[in-house]
Formats: sequence, C-alpha cells, structure tokens
Amino acid sequence: MLIEFSVENHRAFREKQTFSLAASTTTERSGHGHVLQTGLSVVPQVLSEACIFGANGSGKSSLISAMSVMKRIVRESGKNSPEDEIPTKPFIFHSDWREKPTEFEVVFVLDGTLYQYGFVVSRERVLEEWLFSRPKTTGRERQLFSRIYDEENDEYEWELNAVQLRGPRESWRTQTLPNALFLSTAVRLNAEVLAKPFKWITSDWRLLVPNSNGFRNGSTVEWLKDDGEKKRILEFLRKADISLYDLHLEEQEPDSEVRDLAIAMYKALDGKKDASEFPTIKIPSVSTFRMDNSDKPTSLPMDEESTGTKALFSLAGPILKALDSGSTLVVDELNTGLHPLAFQYLVGLFADPEVNDKGAQLVFTTHDTSISEQECLGRDQIWIVEKARDLAAALVPLTDFKERGAKGFQKKYLDGRFGGVPRVER
Repeated sequence: MLIEFSVENHRAFREKQTFSLAASTTTERSGHGHVLQTGLSVVPQVLSEACIFGANGSGKSSLISAMSVMKRIVRESGKNSPEDEIPTKPFIFHSDWREKPTEFEVVFVLDGTLYQYGFVVSRERVLEEWLFSRPKTTGRERQLFSRIYDEENDEYEWELNAVQLRGPRESWRTQTLPNALFLSTAVRLNAEVLAKPFKWITSDWRLLVPNSNGFRNGSTVEWLKDDGEKKRILEFLRKADISLYDLHLEEQEPDSEVRDLAIAMYKALDGKKDASEFPTIKIPSVSTFRMDNSDKPTSLPMDEESTGTKALFSLAGPILKALDSGSTLVVDELNTGLHPLAFQYLVGLFADPEVNDKGAQLVFTTHDTSISEQECLGRDQIWIVEKARDLAAALVPLTDFKERGAKGFQKKYLDGRFGGVPRVER
C-alpha cells in the first residue's frame, strides 16, 4: 500500500511537495469500503483511491513523472557505469534551482511492515540515501541503512544495520558507485533482505500514462492468450457497457524493415553483436467480435473501435491485475476517452470491498470533476495542483479547506474557490 510520496525540485515542483493516502480520522465514511486497514498503529487506515485535479500545465503530470523517474532510477541504478548521468529534471524557472539536487521519498506498507525509502541526487551522484522500516510485530522504527556524501572530504558517511542487513554488507557498499543507489546495487548482488522493498517500488507500484493514441494495450493483450483470463476481460468490458461476443488475438512477424530497426536498437542497448541473439518478436493484432443481424459473429479490428472502447480495453488488464494482487495503480488522465459513467465504474471497483478484497489502490489525475460527486470519495481523497505566478506548483489536499465533505466540490472547484483551474479570459 502506498502511504506517502514526496518530491522536491522536479519539473513543475520546486519546494518539497507531499502526496498522502493516509486516511483522515475526521472524515465521515459512507461505507463503500474505500478505507484499507494496515494493522499499524502509526497509520491505521489508508485510502484505496484518490484523485488529483488541476488546470492544464498545472503540474499534475509532473507528480506522475516524479514517481516514474524515482522508479526508473531504482530499477536501473544498479546497472550504471561510472560515467552515466542520473536522469534528473530540476525546476528550470529559477536560476538557483536549476543546479540544485532532486529529492524523492516513498512510504509504503508491505507484508505488515512500513518502509520509508528515499534519496537525494544530482546529475552526477547520489548525495543521500536512506531506508527505514517499522514492523507491525514490534512497532519500532529501525534504520536499515543510510549514506550521506561529505563534499569537503569527497567521501560517504555510511550507516549499515548489522543486525538487519545480514550478508556481505561491506561488499555491497564498496561496489556501490557514486552515481548508483545502494538499494539497487545490493539487490543486484543478491541482498535478500532488500529484495522486498525493491520489488514493491519497481513492480507493485505501477504507473499508466496515455500517449497521443491513448493508453498502451500491451498488458491487456497478454490476458488474451489464456481463455480464462480472456473471459474476465470480456466480463470487465460488459460491465462497463461494452458487450462483445469475443476477442481474438493474432501475432504476426514484423516485416524486414521493422525487424532490422529493432535489431539495431537491441544491439545499441544491450551490446549484442550476433543477430541470432535477438529475441523473437511478434506484433499483436486484436479484433473484437459482435453478432450481426443474422446472429453471425462479425469482427472489427481494435484500431477501428471507438476511443472509449480502446481505452477500456487498455485499462482492463492493469486494473484487474491490481485488484488481483493488491498493488497500487497510478493513472495519468484516467478519464481519457471514457464516458463519465464508465469512468465512475472504474473508480468504483476500488471502493467495493467485495471486488477489492486484496487492498488495491487507485490514484489518478483527471479534469472530470463529476467523479467528486460519487459517494465513494471523501474530501481527504481529493487533491488539487495549483501553479503560482512564479510557475512553481503546489500540491494541496481538499482537507486544507473548511469543507464538511466532498459534496458540492464540483461547482466550487469550477468557480475557482480551491484554485487549480485555468485563468481563462471571458
């Protein structure tokens, strides 16, 4: 479960901003199951869904980008070579901040333990890194490791927990490059005690960002290879009012031009020289089937389906996987191409305790304020991103305003009461 995410000096965010899914103790609940129990006294209840509003260019996507960059650094850092730059994107609209470091931190619960992991990085090196844990069994916080760069002496000050970090700690430390994370390096060197938090950050915390053609459907396509899973996709679409007779997947070999380009990219990335080492790839093609006037199944290429149908198909796999595994799914512009009722249906899945019995979470950005009128959303589940005149964005929860609940948010938000709306001329 995601509890909290913080970022400083990344894209639209200058000063440190914190997004939290910790449930407010004062917010009245409507009984829709959107509060998850952690079993931890420090944060007993966590929200299963939250939405983020803001004008175009306000910084909503910067929050998703910050999460993505943190995940990327953790995932790829252990493979760095000494000359690799760390992919930071500082706030550029202030000369003092362009060369300042960037900070990321995430707090999450996994298998009854609260983890707090973060790091501070420049383009050249990791300046700080830390990992704390608080097991439910003891309730006591413990530091697993930390490192701080001493610029004056050009060396790191390390603290490694000898009790918790069993294994060749010193070997993990000495093999950690200045531009690499200790967490990533140690896991690559088989540090089992760190494998769980590493996996949650890189795999269980999932992000979906649409491109110009909508959401990628690669994850859902994999479900069509199994008849049982395909039935679940069809049922998912049916409940969202997309009634199909069948879905059909074909995989074709790419033409020679595409294959040659892919091989060239593969060589550049992995350094492979022999074309025989290139993995076999196939291009998937999905078709939908409906019954025509004579009750005959008739196919239509997915590319020719409506925008909403394509969006729901692309989202089906990631959403069902999150619900199956109890993972955290973050989606940028979840309402892209969706009818408001279909949009509300997707959000409602995570608020239904019978459907969401594994404790999955859904975090999304949107412009569709109608979702705020749903009973499954309380005011502690609504966030607003507002960009100031100096172009720095701020992340503000609705709980900062004196509102009794989320009802009426739509009109007040569009009237500009909470900020985060376009300053259009009339």
